[in-house]
Amino acid sequence: MVREAFSAGAAKVVAALIAEALILGGPMPPADQTASLPNDVQKRLVEYRRCVGSFKSGLTPPPGASDDERALYDRRVGIERVIACLFPRRDAARVASSYALDADFDHEAEFIDRLLRDLPVTWLAPYLNLTAGHAKLCDGRADAGRRQLTAAQGSGHAIVRVAAEYLLATAVPPCSPSP
Repeated sequence: MVREAFSAGAAKVVAALIAEALILGGPMPPADQTASLPNDVQKRLVEYRRCVGSFKSGLTPPPGASDDERALYDRRVGIERVIACLFPRRDAARVASSYALDADFDHEAEFIDRLLRDLPVTWLAPYLNLTAGHAKLCDGRADAGRRQLTAAQGSGHAIVRVAAEYLLATAVPPCSPSP
């Protein structure tokens, strides 16, 4: 019983790290930490990590950038990498660069909701619902956030599902200020 409780606690920590990586564009937890996740998730994480290893950004660093501008650029590259590696498709790099460049981190949920209304690439919807749902939870709009996280959870994308399940089960979502 103690082992099951420890395993459940470890799975929650790994899910939190995955959610953070997807939402903030940071690194995924290492393979040894994700070994207890379901096979479909592990398979997608192997593909994701392989993509990250060969990722090249399509964004140009701002010349003479201040620390804040550099932090924003780094976040945009992180989001670009997440999208390109979550959805290994022929058009993913172009869509990822475009989204990362245009994303409005100060009004993220509203920006994404406008994008979702007329989304030309439907395969991006799981990620958009995850990030908008998280942003709404952080803005105190729990019902709307949970609806979008539920859509992300049911999208069929294994990695997005893990992150959405974690956020849905968390009483207080991890929120951080925009860069």
